[in-house]
Amino acid sequence: MNSQDERLIRLMNRGEIPVFPLPNVVFFPHTSLGLHVFEPRYRRMTEDALASDGFMAVALLKPGWESDYYGTPPVHAVACAGAIEEHHLLPDGRYNIRLRGLCRIAITRFVSQDPYRMAAFRFIQESNGEDGPEVPAARARLLSTCSGLMREIAGNEGRPLALPSDVPFAVGVNALCQSLTMESDRRQRLLEVDDVVERCRLLVEILTERWRDVSMGETPSGPVH
Repeated sequence: MNSQDERLIRLMNRGEIPVFPLPNVVFFPHTSLGLHVFEPRYRRMTEDALASDGFMAVALLKPGWESDYYGTPPVHAVACAGAIEEHHLLPDGRYNIRLRGLCRIAITRFVSQDPYRMAAFRFIQESNGEDGPEVPAARARLLSTCSGLMREIAGNEGRPLALPSDVPFAVGVNALCQSLTMESDRRQRLLEVDDVVERCRLLVEILTERWRDVSMGETPSGPVH
């Protein structure tokens, strides 16, 4: 059993998880997310997580959060649970941390709000994360679209992309979902898709839009990181 599986088992046995609500940030399983933690309540959350198992979930705030940011503004129910894999305590008590995404969760209710939000949750199962009859074709379409876009940007010097065969399909798809610049509500919709092949199809649509914009000499809707 690898460390990822061990973490998932520990998470399953918890039933509750602290929630870090953020504007404009959507976190995906299998990806890494760096955060600067400065608010007292989230510094306390980080301290408590480090003193236990390091788990916390990142949830996207719903529109209108500005009016109640220092309270408990609503968040999207589908979030990503992660574990702290790196942390650095600064002299003034702030933290720089790095989370590793573990799995998607659905927040079912908040069990406490103070000093930070703790949520009851359930796991969300995914399909076509590693294999399945539709995965090879979806992987090929994604790589072809990415390669075409990069060649359009870089000219003939752009090199075809390759995803090693031992990398699970969901890892590659989620890495692009996390790194590609786009509106947060669009990224949230990608997170909420249960079928990774369908998530990949929607991602290809976004990349194709960028490709079209670049080829027409228009300003793309967002750069590729």
